[in-house]
Amino acid sequence: MVAHLLTARPRTPSVNTDLAALLPRMRRRLYPETLPVLVSYWLKTVCARGYELRWWRRLHGELTQSLAEQFPHDAASRHALTELHEWIQNAVILPGQIPPSPASRLASIQTSLDPGRLKPYVNRLLNEWLPVEVARLLVNDGESAMWQEGGIPVLAIATALERLLVRERLSPETLDTLLNPELFSPRYVYPADVEILHDVVLALLGRTSAPAPPVMPARLLCVAPASPLPADYGEAVRNAFLVVRPSGEELHVPVAPAQCRQILEGDHVRIGSVLVTMDGRWWESENLLYGENDAVVYRPMGRLRIDFSTDHARLRVPWLEARLRWCGEVHFPDTFELFGREWHASRWEEDADRTWLDLEFSRVLPVISEDAQRELRRWRPASVDIAWAALGNALASSILQNSRDPIEQLRHAHLIPLGRALFELTASVLTLSKQARDTIETRLKAIRYLEAPLLAAYGRVPWRIVPARVRTALRRRGRSDLAFEDLMNQVFEGPPETTGAASTNSAHSQATSSFFPRTAA
Repeated sequence: MVAHLLTARPRTPSVNTDLAALLPRMRRRLYPETLPVLVSYWLKTVCARGYELRWWRRLHGELTQSLAEQFPHDAASRHALTELHEWIQNAVILPGQIPPSPASRLASIQTSLDPGRLKPYVNRLLNEWLPVEVARLLVNDGESAMWQEGGIPVLAIATALERLLVRERLSPETLDTLLNPELFSPRYVYPADVEILHDVVLALLGRTSAPAPPVMPARLLCVAPASPLPADYGEAVRNAFLVVRPSGEELHVPVAPAQCRQILEGDHVRIGSVLVTMDGRWWESENLLYGENDAVVYRPMGRLRIDFSTDHARLRVPWLEARLRWCGEVHFPDTFELFGREWHASRWEEDADRTWLDLEFSRVLPVISEDAQRELRRWRPASVDIAWAALGNALASSILQNSRDPIEQLRHAHLIPLGRALFELTASVLTLSKQARDTIETRLKAIRYLEAPLLAAYGRVPWRIVPARVRTALRRRGRSDLAFEDLMNQVFEGPPETTGAASTNSAHSQATSSFFPRTAA
């Protein structure tokens, strides 16, 4: 895969610039298992720049030197760079040819999302639509070879995300906003998914550099039984802040002086609690600061990972109550809300250090109301795009033949009545008589009526499948008649007023295979 939305090519190709952008991103990786995605999409971006063969030779030389010097030191990064080095050797250096640099496949009709809705949009993207697209990719699209022992391969997740983003035709401005750290919370998204999302978005934007991933915000995971922490302590965690000391990082959760005194008045000061931050780490409370700045202090202990290798996703989390022997009833919270999912406790285990809870996935965590979900009804499956494309082709053939036969022969029988109405609209628009022009509004209302039963699954008629001459005529009339323009917006998806300067060519973008072999996932 290569970038679909590209920035301008650099005037002076530089090995150091692009490689210097890659290595810090590798060092900052939260989940090393996602490194193949980072390297693969970085490679797609530099391939799209159209660098000359000498640039690739310099890059190959730099990688050879780095690997000879045993850099990087961690095994996962070294393996990823070795894969990149071998790919350049076999695909570029030995054959003596540069990789293909395809043109940008920027869709002529772009979607800009309201910034206020981006947060629930991203949450649904990563937790609802992405798993469905991954399943379709691995099962229905002949990609079963991408399966691996131990769960879903990360390159399959990246490919599915790219398909969703390209299919949605998001504008570069909206894609850039998807990199905003304020969109993400450990309650609603899994940090490893966010890493992959950022890799894909940066490639679509044609960029290789990225800012460091944020640590905050934090979320309260659990509190020790009989803890004196206040009932609304979870709200206080929203104000947690990071403190960097010579001994390491700390999280401080401010507490009111009265609450601090109440905690200290108990026979046993037990502030046991666990937080999770946006970088996937879990933090255990260590001590209580009181005096000038009252706060509960936390130290990082490890990183949480979702296990996708079984039928139901699982998550192992620390529990604060340790016993030599468990007897009687054990009370755990009914559910845990973390990483965009609702979990329930399935079993507990003990090792030499602590007690652990194995959580099992219950359902996707609702993020918005049902009414808002209907308003955000986008990201339909590929089958919907295929059905609309088939209707658009049939409509074009019917116009060319001056016959409804191509529409009547559609495999998607439920779209045939809508196709007939679109054909009649086209005939009215292309007919120059005044009587025909007067029927255009009636034709539009007929389309609106016929598409109503299909809205839940298919949405409105895509503006792009309407013939160019018809779009031009409708747009011209809409400029002088606001009521008519409003009717068009009720009928078509992709407001006509936003497409006036766009090209009429809007080929449907498809995700392609990775540069790396499937085994690299």
